[in-house]
Order: sequence, then C-alpha cells, then structure tokens
Amino acid sequence: MSLELKPIVRFLLLPGEVECIDKYEVEGLYGVCITPNREYLIYDKILAERGLGELEKSVQDLLRSVITRGERELSRIIERADLTVKHILERQFFGYGVVEPFMLDDNVIDVHILSNKPIRITHRRHGELDTRIILSEEELKELVLRLSTLAGKVISEATPLASFIEPRYETRVSVVYYSDVTLRRGLTVDIRKQPKRPWSILKLIDVKTLTPEEVAFLWLVVKYKIPVMIVGEMMSGKTTLATAILNLIPPKSKVITIEDTPEIRLCTPYWTRTTTRESLENPVTVFSLLRVAVRLSVDYVVVGEVRGEEARDWAQAILLGHGAVTTFHADSPQSALLRLTTPPISVNPQALRMLNVFVKMIPFRREVSLERRAEIYVYDEEKLIPLYTYDPVKDMVIRNPSVEGPIRKFSFFKRASLAHGISIEDLEREYECMNKIISEIYSEAKSRDPSLDKPDICELSDLLYRRLHEAGFY
Repeated sequence: MSLELKPIVRFLLLPGEVECIDKYEVEGLYGVCITPNREYLIYDKILAERGLGELEKSVQDLLRSVITRGERELSRIIERADLTVKHILERQFFGYGVVEPFMLDDNVIDVHILSNKPIRITHRRHGELDTRIILSEEELKELVLRLSTLAGKVISEATPLASFIEPRYETRVSVVYYSDVTLRRGLTVDIRKQPKRPWSILKLIDVKTLTPEEVAFLWLVVKYKIPVMIVGEMMSGKTTLATAILNLIPPKSKVITIEDTPEIRLCTPYWTRTTTRESLENPVTVFSLLRVAVRLSVDYVVVGEVRGEEARDWAQAILLGHGAVTTFHADSPQSALLRLTTPPISVNPQALRMLNVFVKMIPFRREVSLERRAEIYVYDEEKLIPLYTYDPVKDMVIRNPSVEGPIRKFSFFKRASLAHGISIEDLEREYECMNKIISEIYSEAKSRDPSLDKPDICELSDLLYRRLHEAGFY
C-alpha cells in the first residue's frame, strides 16, 4: 500500500485537543476518543511523540532502501528500523493502512467505507459513529485489492460484487466495486468484524441486557436442549447473545456451528466449525451443511442465522433431538413465526411446535450509549406467551406475573424431563440453584474486576458447572 504521509497524518490527533465522553487505548498503539457529537476520533500514540519533519526523512530513506534492495529484503529492513518508522511500515505494508486501527479495536463491530466520504463505524457501546478519515477512490481500490488478494478472490469491473472472509482478522468483507453497476461513481466496502474477546453472560447482565433470572432460565433451557431462536433487527446484538448463551451448555458437549461469517466462539473441545462457500462450481450452502449436521452424533446444531428454506432442515434437527440455537432477522417472535410458517420457508407446523423459546433483542439509544434489552417468550401448545418483558419507563425487565412456576406450567419442560430422566421437581430445584449461582458469581466477579473481563467465556463455563455439580446437579 502507498507510503505517502498524507493518510498517516489523518489520525494524528493529539488527545488533549477535544472533549471526550469515552477514552481508551487500542493495543497500546492508538488512543480512541468518542466525542459528544458522536465522532470516533483516533490518534496514533507513537506518531504523536515525534515531529513529522524528522519522520518524513526517516520514511523516505527507508523507502529508498526498499526500492534498491527489493521486496525480499523488506522484512529485514523493517526489523532494523526505529520504533516509529517500523510501526508505520508494518501498518502500510502488512496491514490495512489507516483502516488498521479499526480492525484492531475490539469495540468496533462494523466499518462502512464509501470512497470520498467519511468512514462510518458501528461501536459496541455507542452505536453508529462518524470518523474524520476519508479514502479517495484510488485509495479504496487499493484497499479492496489487498483484502481480496489475501482472501484469494478476484474483484474487477467484470466481477464487481463480492462477499468473502478476510483471513487476517476473520472478518466478513462485502464489496460493491467501481463498475457500470455503480454507474462508475465510486466504491463501497463494508467490513463486519467479530470480537476477539466475546462478551460473557456476566457482561450482558452488567449492561442490563439480561437479568440474572433470565440467564438462569436460558441456562436451564440450553442445558436440556430446548431450542432457542434469537430475533431482532440488524446490529441488535443477536450474535453476541447467541455466543454468550451457547457457552452455558455443558462442557465437552459436541457442537456443530453453521455460519456465513465465522462469528460464534465456543469453549467445548468437541466443536465442528463450518462456514458456507460461495462458488459457482462447488458451492457449500447452509442447506447442505445442515443435511450433514443431522447425520452427525452431535448434541447441538447451531445455525448463525436462518433466512430461508434451510429453516425446514433446522426444524428437522430439532425433531431429531438435537439442542438448537439460531438467530433470525425479525422484529418480534410473532413476525418470526409468521415468516417461518408461510412461503417460501413453510416450516411444518408440527415441527414448529418444538421451537419453544424466543429471545427478542430490543436496541435503543440512551444519551450517548447504545443500549440493548432482551425479552423472553415461550411458544407452548401453539400459544406465544411473554415470560420476561421490558418496561421502558422503569428500564427493567419484569417477569410476567400471570406465569407462576414456569417449569411446571410449560409442556416442553415435561418433554425435557422425560428425555433426560429427571423429575419436574428436580428441574425446579435446579432452576432455583442456577439463579442463585448466577447472582453469586456475578457479584464475586464484579467485586474483583469491575470491567468483567474475567472470567472470560471459557473460564465462566467451567465455573458455572463446577458450582452446579457442587450443589448436587449433573
């Protein structure tokens, strides 16, 4: 990629120049400032310590070395460079230039780039934010070619539409390339990122997405393989919640995941991770992967998102006794049920009776942050019943007062008790124990580490089941 200093200077913002409502560091290399008017500003900590005149001379000297010695010597030259110049060269030659800090920031979950327009990002805590970084058409073409080359994809005016997994950060990149399709008026690139450190269920309790009681209910549900569908709009936190819920399954469970983009992270060692393949000659679809999944002796079949006819095969996995978790783009459980039962999906109503738990994600903006709340609905005897619903006035998730003793009330728990050889009374006691364990572990973790980075999702899974076994449940 180009080594001119112009793009480097674009995020050379000194931290004291603006008011910040949120500040943090990224990998010790960059500082991030979120401003009151919803801008995401980033400054290069290493560059900020040196004058640009001296820096420009160092870079130009090194460029001459690269040109005269050849590309084979590049790594050796970079290794010998001083810290600042090495930092720039690594970002420009081996990274993605001015886009690299977004790739490194675990709080950035989506990067949307149009040529000659300010880059927009979606932040995990603050939602959509503007930046001050603009890529020209030529710079964006250069970025697209680097991304696609690393992924082994060909992008040109003849093949201007592409979606692929970029291998360095395992992100989903979607491209609309400069061509007659866009009337030759620029390029669009969207980079959908996955977090390196997924949020645990404790973190979701801390940000009020879920209550401890809701978590206990979902823990019981996934442990006993009762299917769960998470519904919501784009960027509502469905995959974040799915990852957290899936790490409540018993350790050493056998799981297969099927995704377009590899986003879900699991801790079980018996995890078969699959992704679809877009190919004219040898495509691998969600449909084909599901048909293989139902033949495997796995405990859980997890589909990152069902969108169409593959929902019928997912429903078959439920009928075969697999635990099943998926996400679905719909604004409510009612809408999800309607879409599932009508063409082109047309899931058999008898199979749909086995889909018993819906989680509805509710995103909204409060002051300067993006908040999310989760409601839980149960589908029992062909009736959709709200179990935990959100009260926006009180900003609380409240259990439906008309549903007393949910374990005894819903027939799917009777089905689970027969399938697992456990009495309804023992299920009730286990649910109460889970509720207590979740509350205790949350309080203990919060007192040790207010950020709740520890325990991580794998440590938490082991801890939860160790406490549950100590209480006499297996």
